[in-house]
Amino acid sequence: MKVQVKLYGTLPEAYPGEYPDGGLTVTTRKQITVGELVDLLRIPRDRVSLISINGRLSKADDSVPSGGLVKFFQPLHGG
Repeated sequence: MKVQVKLYGTLPEAYPGEYPDGGLTVTTRKQITVGELVDLLRIPRDRVSLISINGRLSKADDSVPSGGLVKFFQPLHGG
């Protein structure tokens, strides 16, 4: 199964490898959850605040569909 992943804000800095401008293509052998995907990418979970799958807000225990686009956003602050 292949999944497209895009990291926003400071999250590309948290990714331990080289993060390409167009995002990542992740290949897994089985269906995984969003939380498992974060762990697979080795991004600290406390650095991820908002998650969307194919444009819909998601949670860590949601399943990632094959061919899906998963976007991870850092915590937002402001006033």
